[in-house]
Amino acid sequence: MPQEFLSLSEKVDEMYMESRSNCNESAWVPRNGFISSPGNDCQVSLVYSANLKKAGYVKFIYSYAEEDTIFHVRISNDQCQETGHGIDRWPDATGEGQWKEIKIDLSMGMNVISWKAIGMNFEDSTKTSPIRIKLIEINGLSYTSQCTDCPSGTYSDTSGSTDCLVCSANSFSAAGATSCTACPDTHYSHAGSSNCTVRQACKQDDYFQTKAPCNAQSKTKTVYKWIQPKICRSDITGATQLPSDSGEIDCPPCNPGMTFVNSSTCNFCPRNYYSNGINECKKCEGSTAPEYGMSFTSWNYMPPNMEATCLSMYGNGCATDDGWALSGNHIHSGQGHSDDVYLVLSVSTAGFRSKEGYFNGGAIEVGTVKFEFELQCVGDCLLFFLEEDYKSTVIESWEGAQNRTTYIYSVNQQSERRFTWAFQKADYDNSDIAGSKYRNDMAIIYSIEVKNTVDGGASYCKACPVGSDMEGCIPCPEGYYISNKTNKCEQCPPNTYLQNAHPYGEESCIPCGEGLKTYKNSVCYADCHLVYDYKHYDLTSLNGFHSVLSGASFSAKGTRFNSLFNISLCGNNGVGTALCKNNVTIHSEKTEDFDDDVKSLICRSTIIPSPTGENEATLSAQPVSIGDQLIGLNDAMGLAGITKSVFPESPYDIPDLKFYFHSSESTKACKNGRSTELILRCDKNADGRGVLHLPEKCPGGTCDGCTFHFLWMTAAACPECMEDDYYAIKGECSAGKQVKQYVWNSTRVCRDGVPLPEPITSVCSMIPWYGQLAIAGFVFSLLVLIVIVVVVWKQNKTLEYKYQKLVASASGELPAAETCAIGEDEEEDNIIFEDGKSTSFFSKLKSLGSSNSSDKVEDDIKMPLYPLNFSGTKPIENINI
Repeated sequence: MPQEFLSLSEKVDEMYMESRSNCNESAWVPRNGFISSPGNDCQVSLVYSANLKKAGYVKFIYSYAEEDTIFHVRISNDQCQETGHGIDRWPDATGEGQWKEIKIDLSMGMNVISWKAIGMNFEDSTKTSPIRIKLIEINGLSYTSQCTDCPSGTYSDTSGSTDCLVCSANSFSAAGATSCTACPDTHYSHAGSSNCTVRQACKQDDYFQTKAPCNAQSKTKTVYKWIQPKICRSDITGATQLPSDSGEIDCPPCNPGMTFVNSSTCNFCPRNYYSNGINECKKCEGSTAPEYGMSFTSWNYMPPNMEATCLSMYGNGCATDDGWALSGNHIHSGQGHSDDVYLVLSVSTAGFRSKEGYFNGGAIEVGTVKFEFELQCVGDCLLFFLEEDYKSTVIESWEGAQNRTTYIYSVNQQSERRFTWAFQKADYDNSDIAGSKYRNDMAIIYSIEVKNTVDGGASYCKACPVGSDMEGCIPCPEGYYISNKTNKCEQCPPNTYLQNAHPYGEESCIPCGEGLKTYKNSVCYADCHLVYDYKHYDLTSLNGFHSVLSGASFSAKGTRFNSLFNISLCGNNGVGTALCKNNVTIHSEKTEDFDDDVKSLICRSTIIPSPTGENEATLSAQPVSIGDQLIGLNDAMGLAGITKSVFPESPYDIPDLKFYFHSSESTKACKNGRSTELILRCDKNADGRGVLHLPEKCPGGTCDGCTFHFLWMTAAACPECMEDDYYAIKGECSAGKQVKQYVWNSTRVCRDGVPLPEPITSVCSMIPWYGQLAIAGFVFSLLVLIVIVVVVWKQNKTLEYKYQKLVASASGELPAAETCAIGEDEEEDNIIFEDGKSTSFFSKLKSLGSSNSSDKVEDDIKMPLYPLNFSGTKPIENINI
């Protein structure tokens, strides 16, 4: 470490030091060709004080792989006041093995330059990406009377030069050299060496076998080559000789979906064509479409969408620029490279055909990446498998020797991306990588298969919906599925959305759930006017996006940070409006969106306050989406993978509104992505939009890093009032009028909606209800009595008529049977003649009997008996009829 540089560890709050690990032993460490941060959860600064005699600049070349480390460059004056501004104060991650140059202007006078590394890996306990700086150049300093000697392995042929040049392979130099000395033929050296090494007799490990490129006649042959740089001798006794090349043979076929170009290389078939790799490309027939993908099992040609690169930390360790070598049935990382190299193999795709989402407790698979590999290592080599879109994410890694292994990765995001295999022979931070101790260690990849892509090649064509033309299928419109019966495009039923990659059958249409709406049958969302469980909710006051900042948290080594959550709940046809930025401050006046900003329904960014407590800008970094899609409302807990809420139940009778979200972006810690539970709880006394709360037990919003919980106390969660929420009360009758008034229920928690009706005045009677009832009873009884009297009177008239006919008989005898007989429709009456003393109406009424039915009337009527004198007869005293 040059004496002018100082390595410092940040001091954290003393109140947290007892329970947190300290970073006193963490520091920047020189590692031959670069200086490196410790690569852990500490804040370490590399500080240099430059007193400029004129305005100048500082230029540095740096490298760090992932966003789990924050890189901050701070320029301040002699009074510790920050000077200058610019986005370059927060340099972006470069990716594994990549280097980037930054230049910042400096003012005349004292400039304190600080390079700060902040470890920010919160999801697991693994180490963070170290920051490496291999060049620092400061312009504007005063002249020095003595230059520093160039180190061994380098030289400078110009006095006063600012740079030292590296000696090439098979040459060496001592410190302060003005030129490099060539090694004798019996010796060798790697680039940047301080001495030469004797060449030993060549062995079988010093050469490798490969295939020659196909010629114009589609012929190839097996060839053998010395590993470069050649460090052995084949001209001494006992040395292994290079085998002779084989005879010419036919070139192997191309991979599926590809065909020969100019008889020497392979390329993907044109659009709407297919091939099995052996035959020429053929056009898909009508009503069929190619099934695109990428399948690499034959390694005689480098695929057109694949790149191979060798990166050297010191700049001279790559035996070849490509690094990786084709070898017939596999591709390997090459041999002869120095131990400082980083060998990268990448395949790119424009995206996947399926739509990303979440269903039945897991992220929907939009595609797969399958590869078979082997690691042949004697040291602690490393193979990384990475996924890159706007940032680089390590999906999996393997260390040390590995037998032949198959790995399958489920892709759940459909956007354009790159998949990378990165091999390094040794751990850069724990090994001496200046030499070639592991020159024969290699990674071997036998096959790579990427399915369901929008580009690449097709090995066959499949039937597609009716409506295709000769150019291939016309895809179904958004929200339409392919009918299994008619093979035609049909629209999904109302309130369902299409989520399947190959939407065959109506079962591909998934219900949105109660309370949700669908936009073009492609996405479910919550409208700001929500209807759930027959209740209406007005959420318009919650439209837009809202923010909540967690309390201070600390990493394992004491780094203080906060989590800022942005939430967009309803409306906008399901498109999230919450924005989380990266490498910009929350106080920034810049409003443009950067490539690595995140916009979704709910997102989170990490906020790093100023460690000095001054007006230093606050850093917003590591934005991630924790809610791309709304899964459902109250009954969707299981679908979101959330089994239990962390908040207590509501004390009100009105139920909570629980929204469940999911983000399909997976990490090593969250294989199925992240899920979020947002509870809206009615609080009719809440002001404005209400208050967002985080769990007390998990102040960062999450207890496991994958599931997040929020409680929103707001009046908007109270349902709109309905007719069931009030009742009527009638007043006393006064002056012939009565007033009916309406009042709210005592347990009312609703708001707005149906207003209370106006009071109603009606005419009323002064007689109380029981008086009115008595009068009604009396009138009814009177009517019944009148009916009885009328009926009895009619009966009496009938009997009187019969009696008069009997009295008026001319013969003085009783009427003949046929004249007194009872008719077929008449009932027999019992008439009893008496002495005529009781002849009043009431007496007659008393003697009447009751009828057993409506069709039969039997009357016992006592009637007076009058004596009848007939000639020649005696008076009749009693006659029973």
